[in-house]
Amino acid sequence: MLGFAVVGGHIKTIVIVLLVALLGGCAADSIVLTPAPVAADSGVIAFRSAGSVERGAGRRGFWQTGTPAALTGELYFPEGEGPFPAIVLAHGCAGGRNVEPAWGRLLRQWGYATFVVDSFSGRGLAEVCTGGASLHPLQRVSDAYGALRLLAAHPRIDPQRIVLMGFSHGGALALLSATAWAKENYAPAGQPSFRAFFPFYPNCNADFPERKQVSAPVRIHTGALDDWTPAKPCAELAASLKASGQDVGITIYPGAHHAFDQARRQVFRTDVNNGSDCFPQMLSILGPVVPGSAAGCLKKGATVAGSPDAAAQARKNLRVQLDELMR
Repeated sequence: MLGFAVVGGHIKTIVIVLLVALLGGCAADSIVLTPAPVAADSGVIAFRSAGSVERGAGRRGFWQTGTPAALTGELYFPEGEGPFPAIVLAHGCAGGRNVEPAWGRLLRQWGYATFVVDSFSGRGLAEVCTGGASLHPLQRVSDAYGALRLLAAHPRIDPQRIVLMGFSHGGALALLSATAWAKENYAPAGQPSFRAFFPFYPNCNADFPERKQVSAPVRIHTGALDDWTPAKPCAELAASLKASGQDVGITIYPGAHHAFDQARRQVFRTDVNNGSDCFPQMLSILGPVVPGSAAGCLKKGATVAGSPDAAAQARKNLRVQLDELMR
């Protein structure tokens, strides 16, 4: 078991290349691979997922394994000694390049440590927008819980105040991670659990029994004009869960499209798969899909557009929600 920080000189270069080869990731100024974090650990940190979910034969559902994936994430702290509350950030289908500029610095200004999980590099993926079958959001749930375990063991993190925030593909991951099923499987009694979940513009279309019960408060943020992961199914899901007595809420931003908080301009992407018209019925969170419930519904193309007004309002709303839920 390796446990070290890489520093200085030619040894640094050699070891980073070796770690990159092992992890399938990209090099950075420092990479830490440690099963037991120490107070100095920050920057790019290697960790393992809390298990794996694999696709079944012929893509008919999924099955769970205990085999972890080797991943990395970027951990940064606000000023001070801590222990700090922390936010795990789950990127969208294009990867994590926009997450840190859009949210990282701001969240640290608010006093939160941030950990942007890279679910792609360790799996040899660059993106899944154009090939969603390469990695389903369900297969990233164990990534989030592996990150949770790492942070909960870090001396500068408050293990009782860790939340998950995800965007698009990562937003769907956050919704799936919020299920009681996910907590029971990856954070059973005695294990650290997430304090709350903040999915941004997730896909809410699928229906399965495990979706009916969440393990902690959920606050969805999405755009009224989103034609990739539409707001209406999320609003219906939130209303249904709230009616059953669960702590779930949604904020819909007028005039906002997909990625309203991160995109720099408006573009209609003709290369992406779009399941906004698909409403699969599933026998369980692991599938399979009920035959005929989502046949012939997939299409191409979706709008991605930034909205400074919606992004600013989302920042205000999120801060209020964090203040409320992280007391």
